[in-house]
Amino acid sequence: MAEGVIGDLRTVDALVRTGLAADVVRLAAKSRHWRELYVAAPVNEDSDAPVIEGYIDLAVLESGSDGPGLIIVDYKTDAVADAADRAAKAERYRLQGAAYALAAERSTGLPVRRVVLCFLAADGATELEVTDLTEAMAEVRSAARELAGA
Repeated sequence: MAEGVIGDLRTVDALVRTGLAADVVRLAAKSRHWRELYVAAPVNEDSDAPVIEGYIDLAVLESGSDGPGLIIVDYKTDAVADAADRAAKAERYRLQGAAYALAAERSTGLPVRRVVLCFLAADGATELEVTDLTEAMAEVRSAARELAGA
């Protein structure tokens, strides 16, 4: 066991328990889902398009009137002072969530309906959705092309 982990077991246990009680995780328990899902895909159809990759904490298959789609869940264990601090941190993670959504859509062919940032704390989980997901995914495409020099 790594040094320092024993002293944190209570904290880890509390975070895991609050995560398991989160609404989106309870939905996953009743649905087809994947944990620690590796995704990698080019940002568009161009042969020289940059590839984005990452590990999605939890992907949930959801049935809808318009067919199946995915919910992407990203667990966060940041210390947050209050709701305003949590909202600011969620904004910082917006493009990360959008990158996961883009890679998941391009890898699976399924639409991502929403990305949920699940902030875990000993006193409970708070779920915040990535705002303007379509716009955020477009920002990721643009940033990836810029970073690749395209």
